[in-house]
Amino acid sequence: MNVGIISFAHGHAHAYASSLVGIDDVTIVGIADDNEERGREAANQYKTTYYNSYKELLNQGLDAVIVTSENARHKEHAIAAAQAGAAVLCEKPIAHTVQDAQELIAACDEAGVLLQTAFPVRFNEAIKRAKARIDAGEFGDIIAVKGTNRGKNPGGWFNDKQLAGGGAVIDHTVHVVDIMRWVLKEEVQDVYAEIDQHFSTNDIDDAGVLSFTFESGIFATLDCSWSRNSNFPTWGDVTLEFIGTEGTLKVDAQRKS
Repeated sequence: MNVGIISFAHGHAHAYASSLVGIDDVTIVGIADDNEERGREAANQYKTTYYNSYKELLNQGLDAVIVTSENARHKEHAIAAAQAGAAVLCEKPIAHTVQDAQELIAACDEAGVLLQTAFPVRFNEAIKRAKARIDAGEFGDIIAVKGTNRGKNPGGWFNDKQLAGGGAVIDHTVHVVDIMRWVLKEEVQDVYAEIDQHFSTNDIDDAGVLSFTFESGIFATLDCSWSRNSNFPTWGDVTLEFIGTEGTLKVDAQRKS
């Protein structure tokens, strides 16, 4: 499989690239980045070719493209990849507005290519064990869930509303809500959110507490704030507490034991 990566603007690009180089029969054909210093450094690190134009990269006959650019550029890059006939793995969120997301999905459907985004927390061992125990009925019917995904402000373009589309809420909601949807096997019906700025001087939301009601009436909350300071020993946390009619299960995805 021939894979290209568009932009190393997002730090997760390194996780994708380092994983790809360890897979047999996968070749990173090239890395495109309009930031030449960043792009060349990444291309050298992963022993591939640097392109200053993503369009030139897409002309290399790729099977798949990973899009790890700024949120506001996901639509542009993903649609171009789809039109080049490549499957698309787009970093979350797939777009910074609902309209852009819908247009991106439609373009991939029209081109007949696979569109995916990464949900790595599903593969966390603690999360997998929790799901298995809940599926087995050990805690009865789940009636409520409490989650946290508190982190550090990533800095850079994440604090630019035009490029990011928002702050902590758009950045740190997706993974825990995906786990809730995956475990509960249903979708969110209603959302109430309190969003503010408390932890930095940047003009961006860095604090958010969200409340959800799922289709069956299950109630859930999530603290998705960038509330960890620069001296905090880890980047943040991923925790979930499932409250059931027969017991409560607490999960800390970051713990080593």
